Amino acid sequence: MGTKDPHRDVEYLGRSECWSLLERAKVGRLAVILDGTPVIFPVNHLTEWDAVMVRCDPGGKLAGLYEGAPVSYEIDELDPDGRGGWSVQAKGRAHPVHDPWDRAGTPEPGADRRPRWVRIAVSDVTGRRLRRSPEESWVDATGDIVVEAKLGPDWADG
Repeated sequence: MGTKDPHRDVEYLGRSECWSLLERAKVGRLAVILDGTPVIFPVNHLTEWDAVMVRCDPGGKLAGLYEGAPVSYEIDELDPDGRGGWSVQAKGRAHPVHDPWDRAGTPEPGADRRPRWVRIAVSDVTGRRLRRSPEESWVDATGDIVVEAKLGPDWADG
């Protein structure tokens, strides 16, 4: 159980709950820097102790995953009723793995065509859970998700 913010419907998740959500998630978003620009890729992952492991094709995102590159990995889920959800962000450094089959928990070599593994050594993991009342739902009458942008230092005060 995390820490509840008394001024908002936000619960800040503890480290163990963040890792539990990472372990259960199937897909996340990997943020890397390519040619000086942040780029985000959807990727499959698995977790290993204090790391997130991703597989990818040579080229593309792999160019931004050199040894020690700063990266961020994010997973989230929105409740079907549009009134709640959660997100977890893991920050760390990329470390290409040269012998990915020499580890417990790794899928068999034929299980995926993507030949390269990158280990994200996580240095910081944070998460939060949001819950709104029915009057504050994120889903409008047509079923579309509505997210209000609130700008400035007092955005949480409404």
